[in-house]
Amino acid sequence: MGIIELEHVNVDFSDRDKDTVHAVHDVSLTVEKGSIYGIVGFSGAGKSTLVRTINLLQKPTAGNVRVNGTDFVKNGKQVIETKQLQLARRKIGMIFQNFNLLNETSVIENIAFALKHSGLKEKEITAKSLKLLDLVDLKDKADFFPAQLSGGQQQRVAIARALANEPDILISDEATSALDPQNTQQILTLLKKLKDELNLTIVLITHEMSAVKQVCDQVALMQRGEIIEKGSLRDVVLHPQTELTQNFVGGSGEVISTLQSLKLDKLTENEAIYQLVYSMDNVTKTIVIDLYRKIGVEVSMLYGNVELLNGEPIGTLLVLVKGNEDKQQETIRFLEEAKVAVTRLNEKGNLYD
Repeated sequence: MGIIELEHVNVDFSDRDKDTVHAVHDVSLTVEKGSIYGIVGFSGAGKSTLVRTINLLQKPTAGNVRVNGTDFVKNGKQVIETKQLQLARRKIGMIFQNFNLLNETSVIENIAFALKHSGLKEKEITAKSLKLLDLVDLKDKADFFPAQLSGGQQQRVAIARALANEPDILISDEATSALDPQNTQQILTLLKKLKDELNLTIVLITHEMSAVKQVCDQVALMQRGEIIEKGSLRDVVLHPQTELTQNFVGGSGEVISTLQSLKLDKLTENEAIYQLVYSMDNVTKTIVIDLYRKIGVEVSMLYGNVELLNGEPIGTLLVLVKGNEDKQQETIRFLEEAKVAVTRLNEKGNLYD
């Protein structure tokens, strides 16, 4: 049993012509307490709509929603009373892409606003607000206004505010999308630190697989309102089952850019390009040499990269293999037996057709 359980959740809307739009279709997932769960997909995939069913900011039209041991929705019907839901929502913090800060009030007043109905005295609210700002390394900015802060600092204030009521769950809805790479890295590092120190459960909604790779334990990929693949981050990255996942996990943006910059001529019938993704622990550094020795194919390396997958080094290689089709199939079998995720590409970096 997880802290968040969604079972066969649907969210349907009617457009202007009264046609039904399936924003979320038959989605089931379980988020374990104390984990960071990434929900990734392109814009319009239904990520935000799905996650808003967790606190019923978006009511599902079918399915079950259970949070922290309490049933919110059963068979598409809200079963939690309104007052109880209001209390439950205090234990579910949210941060957003545009920060949602009150620009006419100071940083500390933004935090204090979230404690307005906490029952604490004014001095206690001030003390707690300062403590929260210290937690996100912004205590010295307490009297500043949001406009005086950088985007990363504003997001830190938003995180501090979201933590004001000591939530069990923190939902991050594209919270790093408006930030530059340096600030993105700082926010992701902070989220991971808060998860560990506060035993938070974090749901990370993003279209950036690089963010998921850095901090998530579990991941689900969405497309057109459906989850097309889910599982542990390691399994999904090393053993992608769908084309969309393969595009997301292997540094494909850099791979495509590399291939386009090389301006390769059209491949001959005896040439193939492969994107290889593998654990550095499972695969030796001589994999390219082994292909030549054991399969008899000629291999040229076009691109190589190593990145950390939630702390574990994962390698990506782009190689050109010369050999007839039988040798190409033998190459794929050899790599898969070596626990390498293999994606065949054309000279433009697109999936091989």
